[in-house]
Amino acid sequence: MYENEKGMKLRICLLLLPIACLSSCKDKINYHPHSVDPTVTYDDVYLIMGQSNASGVSQHIYLASEYLELYDKYTQGNSQVLISYDVDNRFQRRFVPTKFGFGNTEEFFGPEIGIADTLSKNGETSYIIKATLSGSCLQSQYVDKNGFKKDLYHQFIDFIDGQLNVLKNEGKNPRLRGMFWMQGESDSVLENTSTYKTAEKYFVDYLRNDLNDYIYDYFNFVDAYISTHTTAWTYPTVINECKQQLAEENDHWYCIKTNGEDESALNLFLKYETHEDDGDIAHYDSKSMLLLGQTAGQYLNK
Repeated sequence: MYENEKGMKLRICLLLLPIACLSSCKDKINYHPHSVDPTVTYDDVYLIMGQSNASGVSQHIYLASEYLELYDKYTQGNSQVLISYDVDNRFQRRFVPTKFGFGNTEEFFGPEIGIADTLSKNGETSYIIKATLSGSCLQSQYVDKNGFKKDLYHQFIDFIDGQLNVLKNEGKNPRLRGMFWMQGESDSVLENTSTYKTAEKYFVDYLRNDLNDYIYDYFNFVDAYISTHTTAWTYPTVINECKQQLAEENDHWYCIKTNGEDESALNLFLKYETHEDDGDIAHYDSKSMLLLGQTAGQYLNK
């Protein structure tokens, strides 16, 4: 009887091993970009991911006076750059002309406007897939420091993959050129802030691996510093150091400095456009968001 019970326990353990591995084993990386076929016409696709400054909490009305031509264009929509999105659980699954109102609410916009403005100069139709969630944390919702994928990562990869299939079903041949990542604010308040670097490296490796079928030659990852001109984040400098180190250590990885750190840096401002005393110490004003997107578009196009 004892031997039978022992054998049964062993068989149960062996059966449970694959299940345990599914929940605790890191995914393997098998990233091998395809070679570009010069006889094939590709449709360029760009991703936007991150938290609220990626979702977009900048009010487009404040661009109307100084950027009238651009304001009119993106009020109507830019049909040269088409977008679909999952933004804070607001969905647009058809690809439509990029315009204002695709931010956290219809009065807001995110980096997609500046990116589309830059991409338009290519003279060809391109596509943006935006998958963002305000307040989202890399290490607790996307990928943690140990390389374990979280629920939000799976949700957004499924959305992106589904939208790439939408393009294929429309007769397009999607080629992923890169992604703009505007995130890190939520991680800056964690005690283990310095582990952001390890988690972000896993995150990008997994992105490239899981979307490998659509990557040819390379996949540009464009990162950006979070704001240090605020008391909202506890350790923003630590997060930015992690971002800069990754850009220096990895190919096709870029980081936009945003706080006027040196001559090459942007100097983005938080929202005081309403002239309220306290302003908004977490989100960029309209001019800064436009500039951030335009700059990200330049790096995506490298």
